[in-house]
Amino acid sequence: MTTKSRFRIMLAALLGLMPLMASPGMAADGAGLYRGKCAMCHGPAGAGRPGTFPPLAGRVGQIAGNPDGKAYLAAVLVNGLHGPITVDGQSYKGFMPSFRALSDEDIAAVLAYVSTLGNSAAPAGISAQDVASVRAAPMDAAAVQAKRAALQTAHVIP
Repeated sequence: MTTKSRFRIMLAALLGLMPLMASPGMAADGAGLYRGKCAMCHGPAGAGRPGTFPPLAGRVGQIAGNPDGKAYLAAVLVNGLHGPITVDGQSYKGFMPSFRALSDEDIAAVLAYVSTLGNSAAPAGISAQDVASVRAAPMDAAAVQAKRAALQTAHVIP
C-alpha cells in the first residue's frame, strides 16, 4: 500500500467521523448542567427561594437580550455574585459561587437553557466566545455588583 493510499484511507475515516464530532449529543447539555449545578438553589423551574436565591425564570432571557446583559450574566457564572441584591422588590442575601471550573461552552449552554425558563422564547444567543471574553477580564465581587447596579439603572436588568 502506498503512502498516497494510506493518506486517502485516513482522510476518508476522519471525514466519516466529522458528523459524530458535531452532533448535538456531543454539545454541552444546558438542562443537565442546570439540574446538577443550579436547581438545588434556584429550583427546578428557576422560581428561586424567597429571601435567599432569586428567581431566574422569565428574567434571564430578558437580560440576555442586551449585549451588556449577556456579559453580566456570563460574569455572574464565571466570577460568582456576593452581597445583597433586589429582584422585583424582594431582597436576597444569598451567595452565588463561581462556576469558573466549567468550560465556556458549558456556561453558555446553561445560560441558553435558563433563558428559556418561564417563557416560550428561543434560547438566548450567548456563545462560548461571549463567555471567553468575560473570562479574559476577571472581576471581583464588588465589580460584579457594580455592573449589576449600572444595568439596573439602565433598565437592562428588570
